[in-house]
Amino acid sequence: MFKIELLKQQITLPSLKKFAIIIPFFTTIVCAQPGGENCATATNIPSIPFIGIGNTASADDDYYEICPDVGNLAGAPDHVYVYSTGNNVEYIDISLCKNVTNYDSQLIVYENNCITAPFACQEDGCQSPFFSAPYNSELVGLQLQPNSDYYIVVDGYDANSTGNYQLNVDSSSAFLLPDSSKLPLIFINTLGQEIVDEPKINAHMGIVYDTNGGYNKPSDALNHYNGDIGIEIRGSSSTSFPKKGYAVETRDVFGANNNVSLFSMPKENDWVLHGPYSDKSLLRNFLSYSLGREMYNYSPRTKFCELIVNNQYLGVYLFTEKIKRDKGRINISTIDLDDNSGDSITGGYIFKIDKFTGGNNDHWTSSFLTNSTNPQTIDFSYHYPKADEINFFQRNYIQSFVYAFESALYGPNFTDTLLGYRQYADINSFVDYFLLTESIKDVDGYRISTYLYKYRDSKGGKLFVGPPWDYNLGWGNADYCEGGLTSGWAYEINSICTGQWQVPFWWERLMEDPEFLNRINCRWEELRIGPFHNDTIMQFIDENVALMGNAISRNFVRWDILDTYVWPNNFIGTNYAQELYYLKTWITDRLNWMDDNLPGSSIDCTFLSENEFELNPTISVFPNPFKDHFFIDIQLSKPSSNILIELFDINGKKLLSKKLSAINNMVFNSAKNQEIAFLPRGLFLITVSIDDFQSTYKLIKL
Repeated sequence: MFKIELLKQQITLPSLKKFAIIIPFFTTIVCAQPGGENCATATNIPSIPFIGIGNTASADDDYYEICPDVGNLAGAPDHVYVYSTGNNVEYIDISLCKNVTNYDSQLIVYENNCITAPFACQEDGCQSPFFSAPYNSELVGLQLQPNSDYYIVVDGYDANSTGNYQLNVDSSSAFLLPDSSKLPLIFINTLGQEIVDEPKINAHMGIVYDTNGGYNKPSDALNHYNGDIGIEIRGSSSTSFPKKGYAVETRDVFGANNNVSLFSMPKENDWVLHGPYSDKSLLRNFLSYSLGREMYNYSPRTKFCELIVNNQYLGVYLFTEKIKRDKGRINISTIDLDDNSGDSITGGYIFKIDKFTGGNNDHWTSSFLTNSTNPQTIDFSYHYPKADEINFFQRNYIQSFVYAFESALYGPNFTDTLLGYRQYADINSFVDYFLLTESIKDVDGYRISTYLYKYRDSKGGKLFVGPPWDYNLGWGNADYCEGGLTSGWAYEINSICTGQWQVPFWWERLMEDPEFLNRINCRWEELRIGPFHNDTIMQFIDENVALMGNAISRNFVRWDILDTYVWPNNFIGTNYAQELYYLKTWITDRLNWMDDNLPGSSIDCTFLSENEFELNPTISVFPNPFKDHFFIDIQLSKPSSNILIELFDINGKKLLSKKLSAINNMVFNSAKNQEIAFLPRGLFLITVSIDDFQSTYKLIKL
């Protein structure tokens, strides 16, 4: 029995009614009849859009395939539908993602018969909120040939995978490219190859980007980048999402690394395309890294964009710097294979606390247990030098250094200035990491994707924690380990979740140090009247929602997940406005809770001006905009003979380079450089490098 159902979808952005998209009424065929028992008795799909509803409890197991993304077991009962194409190529989406589907499902598609290898197969592409192990399936952007029959098998993971399902078949939105966008458009052509987890495949990337803030169109010239890349899927749990994240490496025509400046970021060859999926605000990583840049010497730079791969529109992405040792990123000393002694072996190093998925040679294990009812050890993974590039002596050095730090922190004299942990750790970086992670209350904070780095002894030799990375499960976006609550401390998660990947003992121990408590309290007061002020964050969010504009609506037409649970959502809004309201409300409540519950005292904050290694210099560029010349005021925390001022145009061309030195402060006057007066009007970038510190500022000439 068939019935006709009228459907209407509307996405409206708050305070942005001009961006609202109304999708007109259309007719959908809803089939209350379940699929057929097999291909011979398949239920016909007369036209699309089509919705099929059924239950596989009494069905037989007629078909069994192992999908390339996730393996499965035999024995799952199945139903079959058939769709016949007309005289033209068609692109369709097939989904079991709607809430009706309450079991671990699988989709198989056969072309013209059900005997040969499947045309398509997918397991675990989406989730349902009603199943304890919510792994359902979808196929997006399938290209169907003219005058062909396509058998759609609604299958399951194993013999226990049976229940209700809703099958949605619709014309694909994958090819609806934007007419224009305020965001840069990134086009990737894989030259007929499939993007895999590893290794990177050779591909081409082109970027359309109006640096003056105008609209970008698919028909515009590839003006920002037009060249070769290597690309692969990146991520851990996010790889199960249909909207993939990618690692991108810019290459020259010979396949070698090609360092380029993209979106005014310092030249490099390693980049990340982060695709927000479970984060339906699209903002969580972007906001986290932006706040990090207000705190740290370095936090990844980002740029919102829209991504098109092989002419398929994939939605809103965040183009991001990859965590890496480089002058413009984590600016520590290089270390070579022959650096086996003396000062050279002492740094620099980058390592991380993370999920351990490599071989025994990729990591080492801490000698100290976590504070937990189920104590565990934690693993440190090599990041720089890489596991296959770090030699025996260097491994031994960094392991011994971390052991000494942990021993001092664990020991009875841990608060002593000379004997305790402060001889090894930069306390200010630990303060900032604590406050950022607790503000976000990321359920993975401290225990996963936690980076650390160490300078050479001649550069201070301290251990720094950061930069921030991977906070898409923060800001209230997790329904486990109390991640959705605005109260409670993230560092105490071991008492809430006692399973795998626990927080090291460091943070509970630091909370026993009165000076650390006072420092976080004083620093919090400083941040709350600046970048962490409620009004400042809300304005920042509103500005970037306005910047994305219609791209938000396009993203959720492409990925129809509003009003649908996607792991591990704590909140499910029926539209984007509700997702945004939830994020803003959660942030406000969380920061207010921290105001009321942060330990320590801010009565005496004089230690914030101590001449501690790598205390950030204070830099101001004025006037900005300027007409004839500008000044750079630099207030140093220690003398430096290595001050470098560089001026770039918007395309990354260097226009000025000046090396200077100063004892405690100085003022750079551009009027002494005649070339400044002849600059055309427009946007420029000024970079100030002071020893291992670097910061970049936008500069406008009238």
